Amino acid sequence: MSVLTGLVIAGLIGVLLDITEIPAGGAIGAFVGGLVAALLLYAGRGKTTIIGFLVGLFSFPVELTILMGVVTSNLYTPPQVPEIPWSVLLVALVATLLIQIMGGTIGGLLGGIIRHPSPGTEVPNPPPSPQCPEKYCIQCGAGLANGTSICHACGAKQPS
Repeated sequence: MSVLTGLVIAGLIGVLLDITEIPAGGAIGAFVGGLVAALLLYAGRGKTTIIGFLVGLFSFPVELTILMGVVTSNLYTPPQVPEIPWSVLLVALVATLLIQIMGGTIGGLLGGIIRHPSPGTEVPNPPPSPQCPEKYCIQCGAGLANGTSICHACGAKQPS
């Protein structure tokens, strides 16, 4: 869940920054998404770094999908650009992807450093779940302990 949240945040921030023509908007979005995912995860630095890496890796396609949705819905019209050779586009794509991976990974690592409990500090365990009844009353459905012959709720006799 933390990865999905980080991806959505990375995509939205990346699109907003790219539309406003802020340089490295996608990398900034990936960094913030990785940071948020790590903060939500509340785990050690190793796990949060991996989470940040995944956010950085997949933030580009998420950002591109969001941008295509904004463009096709006529909410944004991209500026006209001169024709760019495929080789230059490919290099730009690889560089963008690498920068976003680095941004997400650094954000995840930073989130793990900020939110990870100090050594020797115990992470709070969830409260124990209440004991489940071993059987149920045949008449009213109340939970009963094993070996109960009469229901405490309705008084119905239970089979052995």
